[in-house]
Amino acid sequence: MQSNWTGIGIYAQDEAAQMFCDRVNALSGGRIEMVNYDAEVLLGIGETFTGVADGVADVAVTSPIYHRGLIPVAFYLWAVPFTIDRLEFAELIYQLLGGKELWREAYAEHGVMGLTYELSDEWGSMVSTLPLNKYSDFDGLKVRAFGIWAEWLVHNGASITVVPGGEIYMAISTGILDAAAFGSPGAWAGAKLYEVCPYYIDPPIINYDTCEVIMNMDTFNEMPADLQEIMLSAARIHNLDIAALSILEDLKGRQELKAGGMEFLRMPDSELLKAKAFCMETFQESAEIDEYCARWVDIMNEAMEIYDGYFTPKRLP
Repeated sequence: MQSNWTGIGIYAQDEAAQMFCDRVNALSGGRIEMVNYDAEVLLGIGETFTGVADGVADVAVTSPIYHRGLIPVAFYLWAVPFTIDRLEFAELIYQLLGGKELWREAYAEHGVMGLTYELSDEWGSMVSTLPLNKYSDFDGLKVRAFGIWAEWLVHNGASITVVPGGEIYMAISTGILDAAAFGSPGAWAGAKLYEVCPYYIDPPIINYDTCEVIMNMDTFNEMPADLQEIMLSAARIHNLDIAALSILEDLKGRQELKAGGMEFLRMPDSELLKAKAFCMETFQESAEIDEYCARWVDIMNEAMEIYDGYFTPKRLP
């Protein structure tokens, strides 16, 4: 198994990947032996999807955003800002509203089996070399970001520079980047970003960015049915593991960042509402890209209607 995020200072990813391997090995009674390889060892981030399709790795923990150029809907499967904010809501989308079927159909065309989506951790809070109090402050800055969120920052005058997560520290310290979105507070603390970035910009506009566990289709199909079910079930439990671990890790990360001298700033609600309107309008327009994107827009629109009807009346002050 190739993980894109183990071995780079993110404890929750390290722990969850090891638990995943141990669970597969134990449930299979030794009929499967799965070993995790740290980021960039077998496959670089941009090579992971095609490397799994080609059998260089059998399994990978990765992100759909990295293969958006090959599968357009992956750009939106990764994240729609201001939407998924809790595990059970993601389960509704993927297990009951058709998300799982769409995901697997799109990937099967490339020889890849989608074992599960993965709610990784919060995404979209920023580290910055400058204080940023409104989105127009991004004008002229070099920023690492992805997806619809990157489009919003470009709309506000930023230029996007993409570097691997493990290279953000060097990119900021050498002036290649002025600010970055990468992952959670735990990830930022693990990478010691407080040494080169004095400012942390809240809130995360994506409570959980949606990653994935994928597998070589031929390898999966060659397995007997009981081993296939072990891979599917262990992957789904892995999703629970990483979502839970990220809570503890991100609390600890925020404490470490503050102790390291970072000043925490928060975008005002008026700015966030402008960002949300832009992101949702951009997402709706993606339905014109292809059939998969249109289906994903329909699924998410249905999900948000359910969300408003179910969670809003139950919300406590």
